[in-house]
Order: sequence, then structure tokens, then C-alpha cells
Amino acid sequence: MQIVMTASQPFSFIHCADLHLDSPFEGLHALEPQIAATLRDATFKAFDQVIDLAIDTQVDFVIIAGDVYDGADRSLRAQLRFREALRRAVAAGIECFVAHGNHDPLSGWEASLKMPEGVHRFGGQQVEHLIVKRGSEPLAEIYGISYPVREVRYNLASQFQRQPGQSFHIGVLHCNVGGDPTHDNYAPCTLTDLIDSGMDYWALGHIHNPKVIRDREPCVIYPGNTQGRNVREAGPRGCYLVRVDENRRLQTKFVATDVVRWSTQEVNIADLRDIDELLEVLAEIVEETRKTADGRAAILRLALIGRGELHRQLRHLDPDRDLALPLREGELNRDDFVWVESVQNRTRPPVDIARKRQVQDFIGDFLRAAEALRQDQQPTARLHKLFAARSEHTLIARHLKQLAQNDWSVLLDDAETLGLDLLLGDQE
Repeated sequence: MQIVMTASQPFSFIHCADLHLDSPFEGLHALEPQIAATLRDATFKAFDQVIDLAIDTQVDFVIIAGDVYDGADRSLRAQLRFREALRRAVAAGIECFVAHGNHDPLSGWEASLKMPEGVHRFGGQQVEHLIVKRGSEPLAEIYGISYPVREVRYNLASQFQRQPGQSFHIGVLHCNVGGDPTHDNYAPCTLTDLIDSGMDYWALGHIHNPKVIRDREPCVIYPGNTQGRNVREAGPRGCYLVRVDENRRLQTKFVATDVVRWSTQEVNIADLRDIDELLEVLAEIVEETRKTADGRAAILRLALIGRGELHRQLRHLDPDRDLALPLREGELNRDDFVWVESVQNRTRPPVDIARKRQVQDFIGDFLRAAEALRQDQQPTARLHKLFAARSEHTLIARHLKQLAQNDWSVLLDDAETLGLDLLLGDQE
């Protein structure tokens, strides 16, 4: 991506965000100790790789756009590791600019650790304006603000205004542009707000998927998080290396920094004849995942989908025991391991469900009831009300309230398939 502006001294910088240092990865207790240990250290090593990249490419500065830590009561371990990484950057002559977001607001606990000179942390009262120089000549002007508290529900972008000057102007903000529904709507703003500020580049944080919002002046980028933390954060994670030449042409490059890559893959059983053929396909997917992970470790979730004769065999198996375990053999002996986290069976019986739904019998009644729930706009609310009257069901009700819409859809499909299997028996 290339953007043309007017002349100045060339420079480069790293834009990263959402480090979430010391993040508690989901389900660690259920993993092999070696896998758990790798994950436990992954967020730290990912940020180390950001700093390695900064040093190797000799950038002028590093921008961290919020959520350095995973929680407001940030661990001492995380603070020490963060400071050590910043020390390495500063020792190489690289300044660092840090904003804090909703996960690590300024109101959170912090040890009285002195940060190295050359590290600038934005306050939370107003937008701060700092100038980066090479010698006595300005390279860039950086504007930023941190979250004073976790719940920042007002527009911070509207507070950014370009000051007079011919150098390159960069805004640093942890925010939700355009109300992205996948993340909490903290510091909500619009693309127009960002454009009207007069910045040349917006270094954003908060959205965990790498995303170029605008590829022309002003360039607006979410780098995503530096390390995926669960299967919902699959695919490459990293930062952006940004170069501005003497004619102020802007070049941006995404660089992966993740230590462990999460991956998901669906496998349709429609054309598979038996379990041996299925295992061959799954083994091929493991090797393809290893190849695309580029030498790093990977955690893979497999989902079996589709209708076919193989469904009859699969319903008598434990997918994790009978399918995942064989795929895990030997993986712990490799640095580039691909760990099959789970194999989920979402296959359906080889019957015409739409036709059976129209039949006026007990199976048809069951399928119509399932479809009615599928069309319900608030399915968890209805079930919560159903369970609330029975004290022994309070735990179930609590879990139902936490279900996302996608989780609910999968759960309903699984329940419908199980019910259909039991009702059909050997009639399939």
C-alpha cells in the first residue's frame, strides 16, 4: 500500500496494539503441560518479537495503541517483562509511545516501576502532543490519550486536532470506529471524526483482527493483537511496519509476531466412505496447518460437518479420544507442533430433514420445535425463564445467559442432531 504526500526526512516506525501481556489463555488446565507452558509465555514472546523487529529494521520509534496488559490489576510479572522489552528498544535508540486502553486503564494497580527514558506514556486527561526528532529536526508529531478508567463510552477522537507544522502527524487511540459489533463500544467514533482531525496516520488499537480501515491519507489501521489467545482469534497476528520516505510516500507492511497460531478447519464428510479415509484427510489438514504456520507452533480445532453415511459411524465414537488422540501422536517432540485441540462432530444424518419436518408425526413435531427456536430472536431469554423456576437448574441458566448467538446456533444444531439420532434409531 502506498500513499503520496509532500517532502520531509524519511523515517520508519512500528505500530502495534493489544499485547494483553500475561493473558490467561482459555482451557490451559486441559492441555498437556508443554502446550500450556508455551501458551502461558506466548504474549510475552510475541511482544519480544515486536521489539526484535524494531531493532532489526532500525525504526525510529514504536507505538503501542492500548491494552498493554490483560487486566487493570496488571501482574508484576507482566510489568517487569514489558519494561525489559522497552529497555531493549531504548538501548537501540528507539523511542516508545504507549497508550492504555480499556483492559489496562490508568486507574488500575501498578507497581512503582520506573520506565526507561525514551518511553512516553500518554495521560488520560487530555490529548497529549509530542514531537519525535532526529537530531534537531522534527520527524513526526504524535498525539495520544490513555483511558483514565475502563468504561470510556464517549468520543475521544473528537479531541484530536492537528497543530501547525509540516512534519508527519500521527494519532494514537484505542477506540471502536464505526461501532464494530465484535468488540465493546469503547471510545466510539466515526471515520469522519478521524479524517477531520487532520492526522496523516491513525495508529489504532482495540479491534483484534488486523484491519486497514483506510489506505489513503489519512491512513487508518488496526494492527490487531500481537498474539492470538483462543480459537476465535485464528490466523496471523502481529504488527505493522510503517515507512515514510523523503517524499512522504507511506508504505505499510503487516509482520506476523505470533508465537502460537490458532487455526480452525471444517471437514465435510459427504464424500468420505469410512473412518480410515477421514483420518487420512485430517492428517493432511494437520500437515497443511504446519506448513502455513511458517515454523511456529499451532493449535488446531477441527469440525466435522455435512450429511453422509459416515455420520452413523461417528455417532458411536468419542471424537477427542478416537480422532484427536491419533493426530496428536509425536507432536510434543516438535518445536513446530500442531496440537489438535478438539474434533467437533457437527455432522447430520443422511436424511432429508426439510421433508421430515413437514410430516405430521412425532419426529416432525420435534424438528418444527427446533426450527422455531432457531428463528427465535432471544432464545436464551426464553430458556432462562424456563429454568429459573427450578433451583437445580440455576447453573444451566447462568451458562445460557453467557452464550453468544453463534454458540447458541451450534448448540441448537447439536441438540437437534442428537434428538434426531435417538428418534430415528436404525430407521436412517
